[in-house]
Amino acid sequence: MTTDNIIVRNRAVFFVGGFDPKSPTAFYHRMDRENGRFERLWGAQVSRQTAENPHEDIVGARFFACDQQEEPNWSTNTDYYYLSIEDIVLRDFSLPFHRRLWRYLFSFFDYALTTTGFRFFWHAWRFSIYALYPMVMLLASLLLSFIAYSWTAGSDSPFADHFGIAAFVCCFAFCYQFVLKRGHVLHLMDLWSFSTEYQYRRRPDMDDKLDRLADQIFSAASSDKYDEILAVGHSTGGALILDAASRVATRHPEYPTYADKVTVLTIGSTALKIGLHPFSSWFRDGLKNLFSTTGTHWVEIQCVTDIINFHRTNPAKIMGFYDAMQSKIHIRTIRVKEMVSRGVYERMKNNYFRIHYQFVYGNTKKYVYDFPAICFGPVTLQERLQLDHSPDAPNPYMQSLTGTEKDPL
Repeated sequence: MTTDNIIVRNRAVFFVGGFDPKSPTAFYHRMDRENGRFERLWGAQVSRQTAENPHEDIVGARFFACDQQEEPNWSTNTDYYYLSIEDIVLRDFSLPFHRRLWRYLFSFFDYALTTTGFRFFWHAWRFSIYALYPMVMLLASLLLSFIAYSWTAGSDSPFADHFGIAAFVCCFAFCYQFVLKRGHVLHLMDLWSFSTEYQYRRRPDMDDKLDRLADQIFSAASSDKYDEILAVGHSTGGALILDAASRVATRHPEYPTYADKVTVLTIGSTALKIGLHPFSSWFRDGLKNLFSTTGTHWVEIQCVTDIINFHRTNPAKIMGFYDAMQSKIHIRTIRVKEMVSRGVYERMKNNYFRIHYQFVYGNTKKYVYDFPAICFGPVTLQERLQLDHSPDAPNPYMQSLTGTEKDPL
């Protein structure tokens, strides 16, 4: 392996996160923090500069990374673009509780009546636990409130019924504050409501953002500026980035000429919550068109420890267009306990949301999957795919660019 065929001098990354009200400022602050881990672990140096933003929704930053040696053996520039959906999430959060509840109940029963929820269980039963969590916590809150009502209303007091109603209201208010709110139940209710509306194509606000992102991806691909272009989606962003990539092919007929520069990277993706729905044929058809007519590749990173992803699935096969991909999908499994130190893992292993976010955090141990290294290091994602990602494999390190034992990533 020579240095020239794995060095990335200039890279573009387009990132879509999950259904999270994270501002661009907060997002890049988190990235700076995680880049600190990347620097300490790999002996790299990363600096960030403000870049010109193509649109208020798409906020860019320019990163320069290099080896910390006096004469670095590699240096990479990355133009990083973050698609902000903060306004959409906060708008849904601002709705009164009764509307949020109604939207969620419609979503829940839609997934049940269309049998999509049962398909979750069939393909990834652990994900179904995550999918049922909001409903279980809602029912538990109502049950506790009803028990409080029954216990109080069953007294001999002449105002027992009034006291019972008051007990129900107080108990549910307590559950609302300390269970539904702090337990992320309301957040997840809105997430499932958004997902249902999106798959029925009732979110023009999201469509507008994805169209603009698709245009930016095409602009980068059609230029001669970049050696590698990554379109990255985490969690719900896995579905959104796949949709954005398919829109590039639809909106720009000349895209196949440049498509081999672009790799779609889905990490901890929940795209199948859209792709499995019977009324999401538009989503599946768009992806089939993208991968059958262009040279774009799809890399899917899954994790056995994370319940918020469809581990051990082939999403292209499940959605019915695997034959059209011609081996353009690459599925790898990672193990979080091999990415972080034992102490860090012990603190996070029972926090499913923290496990889920390790996909976009920096590692504290050298491992083949390291998100900052993928975004800012000199090694292409395609080269990383050649390494062993199996859960039982020993920690695989990239071979040195210079032929020495030092790992550049």
